[in-house]
Amino acid sequence: MSYRFLNHLVALYEAVRKTPNNIVFKVPSGGVNEDGWKDITYQQLWDDITRFAVYWSHLEGFKTAEDSKTGVRRRPVVGLWTTCKTYTDVIRVFSLQRAGYALHLMSPYFENVDLVQNLFKQSGAGVVVCDTNNVKGWEELEKNNAGLRVIPLLTDGEVAKIIERSPTVPELNALPSLEDGEEDDILFIVQTSGSTSGVPKLVTRTRRSIDAIAQKWLKEGRRTPIFLRRGFFSYHHSLRIFLYADCMILTPKPIWEINELPNFIAQCGVTDITLRPTAMQDVIEKAKTSPWLSEKLRTLNSFVYGGAPLGKQAIESAKEMGIKITCLLSSTEAGLLMVSEPGEPHLLKLCNQFDYEFIPIKDPNGNDSKWKELVILPTSPDCPSPALRNPADGKFYTKDLFEAVGDGYYLSRGRKDDIIIMDASNCDAKYIEGQIAHLCHDIISTFTLVGQGRLSPALLVEPLEPNTNANTLRETLSTRLESLNSPRIVSYPHERLKPEYIIVVPKGSLPISPAGEHGED
Repeated sequence: MSYRFLNHLVALYEAVRKTPNNIVFKVPSGGVNEDGWKDITYQQLWDDITRFAVYWSHLEGFKTAEDSKTGVRRRPVVGLWTTCKTYTDVIRVFSLQRAGYALHLMSPYFENVDLVQNLFKQSGAGVVVCDTNNVKGWEELEKNNAGLRVIPLLTDGEVAKIIERSPTVPELNALPSLEDGEEDDILFIVQTSGSTSGVPKLVTRTRRSIDAIAQKWLKEGRRTPIFLRRGFFSYHHSLRIFLYADCMILTPKPIWEINELPNFIAQCGVTDITLRPTAMQDVIEKAKTSPWLSEKLRTLNSFVYGGAPLGKQAIESAKEMGIKITCLLSSTEAGLLMVSEPGEPHLLKLCNQFDYEFIPIKDPNGNDSKWKELVILPTSPDCPSPALRNPADGKFYTKDLFEAVGDGYYLSRGRKDDIIIMDASNCDAKYIEGQIAHLCHDIISTFTLVGQGRLSPALLVEPLEPNTNANTLRETLSTRLESLNSPRIVSYPHERLKPEYIIVVPKGSLPISPAGEHGED
C-alpha cells in the first residue's frame, strides 16, 4: 500500500504490518526494578488505538464539520489538555486522530485559563478532553466560553474496559481511511515553547509538514532502537519510533532523577539517550567517577542533546572519556533542522536537502556580516504555515544565526532576536524586559535579562541612585515583580523571575542602555 503523505499513523500501520511483534513501549509495572517493566507490541498498540477510536467516533459533538466557504469537509479540532506521558495517554492521542479529528495539544503548564481559552478559540476547538485532576482552572473553560465543551479524561481503568469490549467489524470499517485527506489537512496543533508579547504562537502540523519531518528522520537514518522518553509524548516522538519500529521506554517522569539513569540503562538495554543540556552535563559529571556509566555511555548508539548550548567543560570531559555526544537543532515550527557529527557537537550541518538559504545579517557598519540567518523558503515542504511566515516574501525566518566553516558545516552563533535559548525552553527577554521597565523604572537604571542554557532567567540590574542598598533594592524588586510572575502576564513557568535570581550590580557596571530604552515597541 502506498501513501501520498507519510505521517505517524501511516508509519505505525506499516510497522504493524511488517513487524507486529516488535516491542514499541516498555511501561512501568509496579515499580522500577528488574521485574518492573511491561512490554507493549506494535500489534497491541494498533489494536488499542483502533478500538478506542471507535469509542470517540460515537461521542456526541465529535462530528466532522463542513467549511461554509469552500464546502470542503474538514477534520474537527479537539483539544487535549493533559500531560501526555503514560501509555494510556498515547492511546488517547492517537485514537482521537484515528477517529478523524485534528488534535490541539495544550501544555499542562498553562495556569492562565483566559490564555488557554483563547488558544483553543484560535484553533477552532469545540471540545476539550481535559485531565481535570492535574490541570488548574479547567472549570472556567465552560463558564467563560459558551462554545467550548469540556469532557473529563477517562481513567486508565475506564479506557482499558472500553478497549476490552471489541468493536464490531462495521464499526471498525467506518473509521476514516489512512489514505483520506489533502496535503493541507491539519493533524496536530501545538504552541511555541516561548511567548511573544506574553502569548505563545499556534503551530499547525499538516499531512504535508509531518511528511517532511518524517523524510528528515529517514534521510538521516537516525535509528534509536531503545531510547528513553525525554518529555511529553508527541508526534515527534512517534515518528522516531514508528518509522523504524523502534522502542521507547515510558519512564515514570518526564525528567528523571540523575541517579535513576544507570538503572534504566541496565534494566532496559537503552541504546540511545537524548537529554536537555543541564541533564547531560550532570550525567557526564557522574560518569567521571563511575567507570560502569562511562563505559555504557561510550557504547551508546547515540548520546544527543538539543534545545540549548552545552557547556564547553562538559564537551571536553566527554571527549576525554571517549563519549561521542551529538547536537540536534530543531524548532517547534519546522522540526529537525541541523545535526552535528558524533563527538563534534559544535559542527552542525543541514539534515536534509529542502529549500533553505542562509541570509547574511548586517554588522554595525551596515555591511554583510559573516554571520548568517537560516531561512526556510515557501517552496520547502517543512515551511511553517503562512501565519508564521514573513508576509513580505513568504519565507520563514528562524532567527538562528550561523557561521559557515567549510564543507557544509556551520557554527551556531546564537539568535538574531531577543529570545533566550534556555535549558527547558525559550524565553522572550524583550517582552519581559519591557514589563520590568514599566514596573520598576523609578528605582532602577540599567538592567538585562540573561539565562542562556539555564533553567530560569536571571535579572542583572543597576540601581537608579548610586548609594542604594543592594538588599533593600532586591526586596523591593521582588515585591514589584510578583505581578509579572502572574500566569496572566507571563505564560510559561520557565519565563518567570525568582527572587534569588535578581542580582544587583554597581551603577555603571553594565555596558547596556538605560532602563528607559527597554520599553515595549
